[in-house]
Amino acid sequence: MAENKQTAKPDFDENQITEKELQKYEQHYNDASFLEKATKYGKLIGINALYKAVQLWFVMQKPNVPAGTKAVIMGALGYLIAPLDFLPDLLPVLGYTDDLVAITFALIKVQGYIDEEVERKSKKLLAKIFGEEAVNKL
Repeated sequence: MAENKQTAKPDFDENQITEKELQKYEQHYNDASFLEKATKYGKLIGINALYKAVQLWFVMQKPNVPAGTKAVIMGALGYLIAPLDFLPDLLPVLGYTDDLVAITFALIKVQGYIDEEVERKSKKLLAKIFGEEAVNKL
């Protein structure tokens, strides 16, 4: 009789993600591309949700953020703009719920990196999309 051996899956180790690995995806995460996508989806998801996504964007730009943390941010932002979702974005109200869960998870992970500079840059970018008056209400 053959033995059934279960192979244990190792836990995700974010320390294995290096800057070199992240550079493979860098062309998908540049300022122009992000601004274009933020403008396209921002009015659909609303200023508050987009504010959180933009905060993640600027945290990812910080040199002191570990590569594993940047990978979590890339995953959350990538999921937000991906054409396929667990819940299609075309569904009223529920469509962006799964996207917001991904963003919220990433925000919990990076909350220590969100400082005044990140907030200032985030609001400045949002002002380009929604106008100064809307941003002042955040």
